[in-house]
Formats: sequence, structure tokens, C-alpha cells
Amino acid sequence: MKKLLTLSLIAGLLFSVNAQDASDKKVLAGLTLGGALNFNDPETNTIDSRVGGDFIVGMALDWNFSKNIGLATGIEFDFNRFRTSYEPTVYLDYRDKDILQFRDYDVENTDNNFLLKERQHKSIYLSLPIMLKFQTNFMGYMRYYGKFGVRNSFMLTTRTNNKGQAFDVAGDLVDVTQLDDMKSPGSMSFYKGSIGIAGGAEYNISGNTVLVAELGYYYGFSEVFQQKGAVFGDDQKDLSLYQIPEGQTERTYYAPSLKQGQLMLKVSVLF
Repeated sequence: MKKLLTLSLIAGLLFSVNAQDASDKKVLAGLTLGGALNFNDPETNTIDSRVGGDFIVGMALDWNFSKNIGLATGIEFDFNRFRTSYEPTVYLDYRDKDILQFRDYDVENTDNNFLLKERQHKSIYLSLPIMLKFQTNFMGYMRYYGKFGVRNSFMLTTRTNNKGQAFDVAGDLVDVTQLDDMKSPGSMSFYKGSIGIAGGAEYNISGNTVLVAELGYYYGFSEVFQQKGAVFGDDQKDLSLYQIPEGQTERTYYAPSLKQGQLMLKVSVLF
């Protein structure tokens, strides 16, 4: 009986010391991995969009002001995917693997026009979350937290897969119905911002090492697609999609409007 009590006491002390190591540390940093569902909200009747996906990898950093309040931030790479469909008629011009912007259009240097029906967007963002974190004291090996703040995402690169029908400059059908892995400069906004709230739990593996799991929702407040006049006063020079109104021959370049919310699950190991 004495041996059992002694072992229980030692185990309890070790249990407490491990949790104390993690709770006393001001800065915890490590690797994070996650995924998200992208809920796309079109702001115009010219497009429709399905739920997309997001893969996240990067570094997480927690800076604790006290045992119960801290700042959660990090650097993450977001591999973002989603699809949009277009109605009624929306066109683009292309040359080889490049979708041409209004500023680059030249009938003598264009392969074909393309009637766009569906597009898959494949973008990579560099994201910097900045969130205020409220956490409980450790209860054994576990503690729980909630946090809210802003997720700032900056475009690194984007490409698109496009489905539709190509026409030559004379308006005749061309045997091209798909344009894959096309460079699409100017189609996406450089900045994508969202306000989020998340909750999760930390499990103290040993010493200063904790395993973290969290689930959060981030409401997108900025445009996903670049809008007219969004870059240094340009009106439509960076746009690549256009319509030709019925009975007219002049093009009208436009940018679809869409905002994106995300339901995000992340797992991290912090030291």
C-alpha cells in the first residue's frame, strides 16, 4: 500500500512538473499542418462557385503575456483551390500558357478567344494570422483555449484550369475546349483578409512540448478577385475577363466579385 501511494505521489509530481514547464514558457514555436473548407460567396449573378479546399503548412508561434492571455501568430503557406462557373457569356484571350490582360491584348499576337464556362483556381498564399489567445491553466496534461483575430493572406502565385470553347479571331470554332495550368496575372487580389474565431486544446507531451489541435471559422471581408482600380489607380488594365453586350462590338472588361469564408482545422507541435 505504501509503495502504491509513493508511486502515485511521484507520478502526480511528474505530471504537475511537465505541465508547469509548458505553462511557464513565454514563447512556444513549432510546426503546423491543417486543412480548410472554402465557402465561396459570389457577390454577383455572373458567377457561381462550389465549396473548395485549402491545405496549410507552416510555422506557429505563441507568445504568452501571462498564464492566461497571449498572442498567436505564425507564417503559413496556403494552397487554395476552388471552382467558379460563368453565366452568361464571358470571354478571355490567351497566348500559349498566358491569359492576356487588357494591357497586353494585341489581335496580331493572340492565339484565340475563349468562351469561359468553368474555371478552377489554384493559388498559393503566404498567410500571417494575428490572434489574441485566452487559455485556461493546465488541468493535468491538458488546457483549453479560444482566440480571435485577423488572418492576412498575400498572393504568391496563381494558375487556372479553364473549360469552355475557343474561337479564332474570325469567330470560327477551334478544337480547343480546355486550357490547363494557365498563368493568370491580375485575376486574383494580392491581399485576402478574414476575421476569425477558433477554439482548441493543448496536450503536454513532455517538458515544453505540446500537441495542439484547433477548429476555427474565418469570415472573409475582402475581395478574392482583383477589382477595377485596385492597383495604383488602374481602371481595367489588369483585367482579363470581358463581355460583349448584345448588339455591340466593343468589349466590356469586368472583374467578378466573390468573398471567401473558411472552416479550418489545424494541428501543431510546439516547443
